[in-house]
Amino acid sequence: MARNAPDPKTQAAWLIAIGEPTRLALIRALVAGEKTVTNLARELGVEIVNISHHLSVMKDAGLVTVERDGRFMIYALVGAAVATGRLELTHPSGLQLRVPLE
Repeated sequence: MARNAPDPKTQAAWLIAIGEPTRLALIRALVAGEKTVTNLARELGVEIVNISHHLSVMKDAGLVTVERDGRFMIYALVGAAVATGRLELTHPSGLQLRVPLE
């Protein structure tokens, strides 16, 4: 592999983290801005433990960041921009994915 070439394993992990129904729903929910696990669970109608698991996968893949605010963990999308009814996600390597928001 050439020096400084994108790592296919990290790119694949990023794509895998996106390509699951609950995680796609989480991505769409986070487009509006930062949210806590509790807010996301309530919004999606999914158990908190399941939301936490999916957010962990997304964090490991670099899709979300997390900050502690007291006892709450607040999640936000990384490399995301909204343009004309779609979300554009960008991996640090430059790999891009567009997700319709409607």
